[in-house]
Amino acid sequence: MRTKDTALIRDLGVTVDNNRVVIYSNSLHNGTSVFRAGVSQDGLSFKTAPKQPQILLTNGKIEDTRYCQDFFITNIEKYNYLIYKKQLADTYTLNLARAKNYYQWQFIAKIDDIQEKGSIIPSKMNSTSKQLNLIYGETEIKIGYLDDKFKITNEQTILSPRQNAFDKFPLEIGGVFTHENGVLVIYFVKTPRREGEQYSAGAALLDKNDLTKILWRSDNAIWEQPEDWNNMLVYPLGALHFKDNLLFYFGIENKSVVAVSFKNYNRIFSPKRFFPSPTLSKHKQNPIITPVMHHSWENQSTFNAAAVYDDEKIHLIYRAQGDANTSVLGYANTTDGYNIDERSEMPVYVPREPFETPWRQPFKLTKQYMSGGGYGGCEDPKITKIDNRFYLTYVAFNGIDPPRVAISSIEVEEFRQQTWNWSPAKLISPPNVIDKSAVLFPEKVNGKYVMMHRIFPNLLIDFLDDLNFNEYLEGKYKIEPRENMWDSRKLSAGAPPIKTKDGWLLIYHAVDDRDDKQYKVGAMLLDLNDPTKVKYRSLHPILTPTEWYENEGFKGGIAYPCGAVVLNGELMVYYGGADTVVCVATKNLNEFLKELKESSPITLQTVPNHQFITTDYEQK
Repeated sequence: MRTKDTALIRDLGVTVDNNRVVIYSNSLHNGTSVFRAGVSQDGLSFKTAPKQPQILLTNGKIEDTRYCQDFFITNIEKYNYLIYKKQLADTYTLNLARAKNYYQWQFIAKIDDIQEKGSIIPSKMNSTSKQLNLIYGETEIKIGYLDDKFKITNEQTILSPRQNAFDKFPLEIGGVFTHENGVLVIYFVKTPRREGEQYSAGAALLDKNDLTKILWRSDNAIWEQPEDWNNMLVYPLGALHFKDNLLFYFGIENKSVVAVSFKNYNRIFSPKRFFPSPTLSKHKQNPIITPVMHHSWENQSTFNAAAVYDDEKIHLIYRAQGDANTSVLGYANTTDGYNIDERSEMPVYVPREPFETPWRQPFKLTKQYMSGGGYGGCEDPKITKIDNRFYLTYVAFNGIDPPRVAISSIEVEEFRQQTWNWSPAKLISPPNVIDKSAVLFPEKVNGKYVMMHRIFPNLLIDFLDDLNFNEYLEGKYKIEPRENMWDSRKLSAGAPPIKTKDGWLLIYHAVDDRDDKQYKVGAMLLDLNDPTKVKYRSLHPILTPTEWYENEGFKGGIAYPCGAVVLNGELMVYYGGADTVVCVATKNLNEFLKELKESSPITLQTVPNHQFITTDYEQK
């Protein structure tokens, strides 16, 4: 608990006033604390408000806002109602003020017996009641009514922490808005971490005719604090609905204010779906590649196909297993994306080195091979075209040593002619570590080659000067699973990223700790100039294993992508179903990107022109 001697000078809260966003703060000017406001027409770029705000107390004095925090402002009819906390010695009080604008506040009353942050709900229970509805809480969310004497009555808890969910920790009120489907409540969850407390956000929809009735509550976090905020004192300023966007504002002590933007608020909070992710349409002809019974090298399973577009065709390199249960790679191509035009009679890539042949024995495609052998081989291929070569990455496994990432390549003309003159295979991940799912970006980023791979549970990223691999991958950067979400256990790159105007589109697969028997597919957009930064990430899977061909086979419940291309504006994602067959799912690329951006809550922007509030406390 802070005392007056340690009161913080910092941002206090946000509101919308006459089609503009207002941020309130304390700042230091010539060593004196000043209560200030900044205004913005877009919610991001602020300038000092033309009028300095103040809260006039009943005794005629001005409120000392150095000891105030957690401003929540609600407009009802012609008034704005301000609820704020004030620190008094070792405790807090919850206070109510009112104004017809954003700056001339008149203190009304102290709300007895409540010390937690709260907000007036932006509607009365009915038109004849004089009561104001108060929603408040920092451990759980409660609702009560303020009577004529501003006493809280009829208190009820409406949102409590849930066990085995993202919001199992204390809940803090974040924002309240009216919506055509009810009253929307945004709440923040403060999760204890080894490196310090961390915030996430949830949402709930209340019945507008009975505010104690919950119509819907988010199963997953709608936002999680990014890693680069760790070890910083972060505090939420509030959530706003502004110009069809949902905006979260956070203060970072002694640094800045950051805005988190959800686009298209009305579409996101539709009656049927909340925070939807885009979904892929599974093709009606699935599966498009199945085992061939008279090919003993692929009569058991054909799955996990790499894909690359070249020479007006989509080329598929798929994993196959036959009588020997050793993984080899087959080939097929298609011009329309789903009807197979050509398919190899023999494997186009087979184990050649001790690190990828079962029991480290020499591999030969002979009758002797067909009648024996063991598990291992070349698994889960990915392929990328760079300049005049195709680079093939895959998992090399000999049944003895931990699976590792291997690479080989072939000249473009040899690939097109199907001569399959692959370069010698080379291990590129460290020994004694299980490393999988390596993908190579199709072009350099800032003069560096970029490769992703997976060491449980993280997706790792390396920047390379060349593709000689004289040193092993080290996984310098990482993208982590999200706790209590569909990708909470582990995640891996599925297909080499696709360059779009909005960023690098990465199709990935992941597993949920709460249901680790299923592999599902998601999507991210990575920054074009810094692919370690995730701009957008699907809140829900874009594809789940629900069809028979994803659940009937060697391993049910598996949708495992290894390739993705764009054909005539259509995103084509190739994935293995049940570790047995090759499938394809599609979506118009522009529509997919639009939905991914609109549904993802990871658009983070540091609020510019904000020096008057937080960036520089000692104003010049």
